[in-house]
Amino acid sequence: MAVYLNQGQGPCYRCLYRDDGEELDARCSENGVLAPVVGIIGSIQATEAIKVLGNLGETLDGRLLLLDAMSMEWRSLKLKKDPACPVCSG
Repeated sequence: MAVYLNQGQGPCYRCLYRDDGEELDARCSENGVLAPVVGIIGSIQATEAIKVLGNLGETLDGRLLLLDAMSMEWRSLKLKKDPACPVCSG
């Protein structure tokens, strides 16, 4: 999960997920979803929305938070703006 504030300095969604015409076979309807993970991620997304709206704390802007629920390990990756991005670098 990530936050995109669209302030011009950070990356946008397109910087992370390029549209190269290939579809991923990672559909939830085909692969399934571990139901409790939906609640975990939803709670964190709600917290991020409150932080953005209330200008509170540090958001995930410019970072990608990943959860491996099978090992219950979190990773945070710093996202870089793609200088060739047609959406935010044009």
